[in-house]
Amino acid sequence: MKKTLVALAAMAATGAFAQSTVTLSGSINYGITTNVAHVQTLGAWKGDRNTLTFAAVEDLGGGLKVTAAVQARWNSATASAPNYTDSATGLKGDTLFEQSRLTVDSQYGTVSLGRFTNAIGVAPVHVLEDSGQSTASGNSANGRWSGQAQYMSPNVAGFQVWAFNAKNSANKYLGAGTGAGYSSAWDLSAANLATNAKTRWQNGNATGVNYTNGPIFAQYYEITDLMGVKETKISGVYDLGFAKLYANQFNQKSNITQSLTAAAGTKGMAAHKATELAVNVPYGAFNFQLGRFNADKDLDLSKTDGSTKTSKTGWGATYDFSKRTKAVFAASVTEKGSANLNAGNLVTGRNQFIGLTHNF
Repeated sequence: MKKTLVALAAMAATGAFAQSTVTLSGSINYGITTNVAHVQTLGAWKGDRNTLTFAAVEDLGGGLKVTAAVQARWNSATASAPNYTDSATGLKGDTLFEQSRLTVDSQYGTVSLGRFTNAIGVAPVHVLEDSGQSTASGNSANGRWSGQAQYMSPNVAGFQVWAFNAKNSANKYLGAGTGAGYSSAWDLSAANLATNAKTRWQNGNATGVNYTNGPIFAQYYEITDLMGVKETKISGVYDLGFAKLYANQFNQKSNITQSLTAAAGTKGMAAHKATELAVNVPYGAFNFQLGRFNADKDLDLSKTDGSTKTSKTGWGATYDFSKRTKAVFAASVTEKGSANLNAGNLVTGRNQFIGLTHNF
């Protein structure tokens, strides 16, 4: 639930600012995670799933609205910052906020600038949280870049087209270094650029279309990521009322190698297609989730014998104590994964999370 903050300064402002509001929203969760090595840790789902968002909105009239928003994240076990790596400098802990966004809404569509979860990241096409238990097909790192400029069109007969771009100079370091689908060896730092060639360090861009019609949501996009890898994804969701069905197919069209040198040319993630089929079933205050991920070939670039043709089954349940508080359980088993991929949710084994979540 969002709460409107009435500031004394706003009360004293002139009538020109009468349509301005500031909102505070967020989420906090706490639980126990058990990873594939059977190591238990306390804190949030995926470590940083506690958010505090401040948004200032001003209605300029004539259908024009401007929003400025920032989001902070922290570890619920220690109350400390997640020690993110600055995507431009590579310095850990050198970030004030995890997201920052300036948005202009008009009758012609929405333009957003900054570091924020983009049209790929916000699409509701996966049944399980982006975490070690997820069966999502795709590269979650592409759901949020620094230095983005995004356009989302108005809804016309259920369709919305969108596009975004991000400057390579703002994204030398991807995520925190080892998550979100890239390994630390794939970070586009000066040292890696010296051996990996500047052709691997590109502006990222994506174009896509969303379709919404009653119980149906669908999305298709094409993307060239920050390493010049071309990818496509098609997703569909159908709400039957008694169950919600999900289907996704991701196509990584070229290999992601750690470098262009001969010695490292076989290290990385191979071009592949990955499919997810999933379902969510509500029952009273409960929601039950089940998902299945399958790759069509070996994901480890050094393998061709089927030993890393990864599959994954995820399942979970939530119980709503209220509209804002719920208990969460999620688990998964990964088969034929590979630690060489440095993608934490594709390592062979079982992991789970159990805890509480409160939204406000």
